[in-house]
Order: sequence, then C-alpha cells, then structure tokens
Amino acid sequence: MKKIFKTIVALSLLLLSVSCDNEGFFELERPNQYPWTKVKELELAVRQPYLLLMGNAWGSPVGALGLRGFAESDISQYLNGITGSSYFYEYYNRLWKTTTLNTSDKELELAFGYLYQISTATNAPLKLINDAEKAGKDVFENMTETDRQTVKRYKGELLFLRAVCYWYLARTWAPPYNPAGPNTGKYFVLRRDYVNGADDIKNGSLATVEEVYSSIVQDLKDAVDVLPTSYVTSELSQRSRVNKYAAQAMLARVYFYMGKTALAKAQLDDVINSKMYNLNDDPIEAFNRVAGEGSSGEIIWEIALSSTSSKFDRIPTIFSKNNYTANGGRGTSWNHCAWACFTLSYNTLKQIGWMNNDLSVGTEAAKDKRYTQTFIRLEAYKANPWSSSANPVEYFTHLNTYETRYSPITTPHVWQDKHFRAKTSGRRSNRAMLRLAEMYLTRSIIRFKDGDKVGAAEDLNVVRHRAGLDNISSADITELAIENERIKELAGEHADRLYYLIALRKPIGIGDRDPSKFSPIQPPYSDYYWQVPLVEQQQNKAYQQ
Repeated sequence: MKKIFKTIVALSLLLLSVSCDNEGFFELERPNQYPWTKVKELELAVRQPYLLLMGNAWGSPVGALGLRGFAESDISQYLNGITGSSYFYEYYNRLWKTTTLNTSDKELELAFGYLYQISTATNAPLKLINDAEKAGKDVFENMTETDRQTVKRYKGELLFLRAVCYWYLARTWAPPYNPAGPNTGKYFVLRRDYVNGADDIKNGSLATVEEVYSSIVQDLKDAVDVLPTSYVTSELSQRSRVNKYAAQAMLARVYFYMGKTALAKAQLDDVINSKMYNLNDDPIEAFNRVAGEGSSGEIIWEIALSSTSSKFDRIPTIFSKNNYTANGGRGTSWNHCAWACFTLSYNTLKQIGWMNNDLSVGTEAAKDKRYTQTFIRLEAYKANPWSSSANPVEYFTHLNTYETRYSPITTPHVWQDKHFRAKTSGRRSNRAMLRLAEMYLTRSIIRFKDGDKVGAAEDLNVVRHRAGLDNISSADITELAIENERIKELAGEHADRLYYLIALRKPIGIGDRDPSKFSPIQPPYSDYYWQVPLVEQQQNKAYQQ
C-alpha cells in the first residue's frame, strides 16, 4: 500500500487509538470524536484496520491464526526439543481446554487485542457513514460525485475488514459453526456499533455463534453490494485494497465453512468467471514480492508491505523454514530460525505422495512445482564442514540440503517455505490472503459432493496444470485426490487444513501424534475453542455475568 505503513502510524493513530493493556482490550486511550472533516482524512481511518491485521512482530492476527491452525491440525509435525516463546507445545498437544491465556507477550493474547482494535477502528468510521446515510445527507459538506463513490468504497472496505476481524475471532474463541445445531452458545463480545467511553465498552454482552456468523455474512454481503470491481490504482500494490471479488471470495470461504455449499458456489462462480484472475504464474510468484513489484495473477487480496516498512509478521518463522531476515530464501540467502519447530507430518507426506514409507522422496514430488518452489526437503542433520568464505558454493549447497542446526534430527523433513521469500526484503514479503487456487479447489470439492465429477475434475486440473502435473479424468477423480491437491497447494496458509476438514464435517485426525494419547477431533467440534484471555475476562463485565 502506498506509504501505508509510514503514513498510518504517523497520522491515523492520532485520529483513532486503542490499547490492549490491563484495562481491557476494548479500552480507548483517547475517545474518538470523529475528527474527520473531509474524504482524504477518512482515507486514514480506512487504512488503519488493514494495518492492524499485521499487529506487531509477534502479535499478528494473520500469523497467529496460521500458526495455531497449522500446529493443531493433522498435517503438522512438532520437532521435539525445539523451544521458543510461543504456545507451540499447547497447540500441537491440543491443550486449548486446559490452557489459560494469561501472559501479555504471546501471539494469541496479542492477536485478540489487535482484533478488537480492528472492531473499534471499523465501527467508528462506519458510524459516521451510516449516520449520514440515515439522515439522507452527505458525510461531509461540499462533496463531489467522485467523493460519494469514494466513501461508498470506504464503507465496503470497512464492512469487509470488520467481517474478517470477527471471522478470526470466531475461528479461535468459539466452537465452529454447526449447520445442524442451534449455535446458541455465547463465547465473546460482538460489537457492530461504536461506543465512546470505557464504561460502555466494558459492559458489552456476549453474542451467540449464530449472531456472530450472521454478522460476518451480512457485512460481507453488504460489502459486495457497494465495493467496485476495480482496485485502487494509486496503491503500490493494487490488490492490497479489497474489491467486490475479494468480498465474494471471502464470503464463499465463510459459506463453505458454515456448510452452505450452494451459496458458496454462487460466489465462487462469480469470482472465477470474472476472468480478472489467472493461474499463469508459477506458485512461488504469490509469495516472493513486496509492494511495488507487482502481484501474481492469482492474487485476489494480499497484505503488501513496502521495502522500508517497519511492519512485518515474524510468527511464520515458527512454522516454516525461512527466517524473516533472509532475502528470498535458499541459496546464499538461506537463514534458519532457532525456534522453527513445525514441519509437515509424515502421515500427510505419504498420503499426498511426497514421501515413501522409507522416507525417501515420493514419486509425486519431483515434478510438482509446489514441492520445489513453496516447500523444501532437508535431509537428516549433518554438520556443515565447509567455510562460507573459503568454500561458498559447497557451504550453501550443504546448508540447503541438510539440517545443519539440530543434531537430534535424524530423519528427513519437509518444511513449508512460502514466507519471507521476496528478494528485495524477505521480512516484508507480501502475504497472500485470498488466492484463485483456493477458489478452484473449493468449487472442485463442492461440485464433487454434488455429483458433478466432470466439473470437479475441470477445476482440479486447472490447479494441477499450474503445478506441472497431468490431468485427472472425471472417471478417476476422488474426494481424496481433491483433498491431497488442497494440502499441496494451501498447507500453512491461514489454517486452511482445519478450515477444510470442518467445512466438510470430517474428523480432524491426529497425524503423527501418539494414538495411545490422542484421538481425532470429531464433528460437531463443540468443545474445540480457546478461552478468551484472562485479563479480558477479569476486566470486561460481559464475561462475569
């Protein structure tokens, strides 16, 4: 976004500021008095929620959800003995029932705070816009028609971001939506209005799961109605600001998760048939750029940082191979975090054909561009005998082939390697939020479940073709084939594996975990959620009723 991560910190935080201290995550440092007096000032308010999605280095909502979802799923493997200041152990051992979030410096607490900052940061300008609409007036005096269309777009972006905020909250702090149940349980506060004052903020009420998802859906539907199909061309990365198709793609994701597959498919049809997006670029192209370097054709929405931004998310270093300080990764740019502890599970690697029973490379791996571009296999630990200065070629070839940091690792592992891949500035690599490949894969499984094997194969083969693989015929396509393709394409992105299994009401398997200690998480997943942070329970009266 054009100068977004310099401009917002300097200017928009003066307009609307929130904190997550012991006074509660809803607490405002300074009550908002709607200081915006013209459209250009309102622009700053719209940018702020985008910024807050990145939180801080270890508190990004995007990164926290990705880490938690990957670690808790059946496709991850925890490498014993590797530690860090994270809930890595609690995630992998599925200890959400017994874990109290009572620190102030770990990713879930921090993410919770930033999400409610997004709630406030969207509700305040939405109130300004909605109040003007109800009164039948322009938001500001002397507005031109261009100004009116701009504010209309602002409203759509704010609605979209509020929906994403509560989608993230619902995915962690409430059980999954149950399409066959009443969804009457209450787990956290839903704010669709702006309140000005600490007492009102701390006296909210908990919303039911049904109310939360109804709010998410309504916001996205309303966003679809007002957002243009075009992007904001003045941005360094145009697709860092959402358009109508981004809202439809997000709505399709939510509908699919809720079990409303017909509604999801209608949205997917619109996005795919728009022809605005394509899979012409190699898989890595969605992950190896910063703002100003263009976007892959498949990107529907991305978080894009400039090469000088101070905002970047370090959380993926925990569940991927590349360090945030590496530029582009691999080769001489290789770098490895001491706390990286989650690889793909052996159970998964064998299922998708990327690893044989003897842990050698599987037949499905070598010709798959995703395996060679967005994942990386490291052989068992082998000390590096080379000197980086005297033998640079040998040194980095060795470093890119073997595990050279953890001597207890005695077997090969395949790491997810999509993060920090931009050569300009690895730590500021664009974060793909919505990709066309996901849309095809979701429509493929919906079509398959509907008995349309021809359509399912067509969608699946679009993704397989981009990966360099042969087509699957409609006669040979299976649910497992679609599932395997989804793992190869989306593993490590936005907790997609959990999202997919829950959407299909399938058990969340144990992967490589000890079957004598673990059991699959069964639908309807009624106890699968984390408690809100303790400080919020203590300070907000909604949790004390």
